[in-house]
This record gives sequence, structure tokens and C-alpha cells, in this order.
Amino acid sequence: MRGLLLSLMITSICLTKRVQAIKWGRCEHVELQKNFSLNQYMGTWYEIERLYNVTGERRCISETISKAFNGFRETYELLTWMIKDNDAVVVLSAELIPPPKANKDQAKLTYRLDQQMGHEPLDDSVIFHYWVVDTDYTSYSLVFSCVSFLGIAHTPYAWILSRERQLSANTTKYLHDILDKYNINIEDLVKINQEGCI
Repeated sequence: MRGLLLSLMITSICLTKRVQAIKWGRCEHVELQKNFSLNQYMGTWYEIERLYNVTGERRCISETISKAFNGFRETYELLTWMIKDNDAVVVLSAELIPPPKANKDQAKLTYRLDQQMGHEPLDDSVIFHYWVVDTDYTSYSLVFSCVSFLGIAHTPYAWILSRERQLSANTTKYLHDILDKYNINIEDLVKINQEGCI
């Protein structure tokens, strides 16, 4: 019975994540940015490459992180802008949640969407990892996330971000080398079109 449930679970994962890669085992262990400062990290980042593609064509993807106040406490808001294949502009709002101050891994952020993504509504309790692996704050950032399925299988995600709509080949190679070091397949990276953006 347990084997049947496991088979059904894996089949379900593969069907719902059809554009993503399912890998066996636990999530990759990655080292994160030391002495990370979210205040320095705030501002606009442009998506240069991502690990696997989003459903449908998306271009001109950017994210802007700023401080906000939700009526009760100060928070960090992350707005993601993109243009879909029908030229419609989509804006997704999320909360970027830093770890407690006592946590030594300040780069281990979490990301909670405020609205549905695609056609799948998200519960308020659903959050994603937003782990900053490496950044110089002024030109590039490498972000990693991973969704684990009971430690049996997982889907890794990664984003290469830039303060400009283009990133130098040397910096891109440097970030590819970091992903390669953690056995994350850089051949699966998808380049995001940042041409002709408003």
C-alpha cells in the first residue's frame, strides 16, 4: 500500500510540475551569502536567467523589494513585474520575510505570495524559499530555492538577477560556476528576454 501511495505521489508531482525537473533525493545544500543585509539588497533586480521556465512566454521580468507597513508591523514587499506572450503586464505582490535577527543565516529569506500564481490559488500559509547564495548588492545576485517532496524527491530553482537588464559574460560565468559546484545543472537555465521592455 505504501509503495502504491508513493507511486501516486511521484506521478502527481510529475504531472503538476511538467515544466520543472524532479530530482530524486533531498534538496541540494548550498552555502549562503555571509553577513547578508536586506536593506542593502532592496531595490530593483532584473531576471537574467532562471532554472527552468515559467508556464508560457514571459519577458522583461523584474522584482522590486521595498519596505512596507501592513497596518501592524513593518514588512518587506516584493513586486514582480513581467510581460506575458499577449503583451499583458502582470504584477505579482509578495511579502519577503527575513529570518529572526538571532539566525546567523540572514540570507535565508522566505517568500509568501499575496495572490494566485497562474490559475492555481495559493493558500496564505504557502511560502517559498528565497535564499541569497551570492550578491555584491550593486550588480548581481544568485537566488536559490527548493521544493522538497518528503525528502524523496525535490525540484530546485535558481535565479540569476542583475541591477541592469544585462549582465556581463564574466559575472554570468562566475554564477554558473557556483551552481555547477552544487551539482545544479546549468544547461537547464533559461535566458529571460529583457529586450524592448518599457
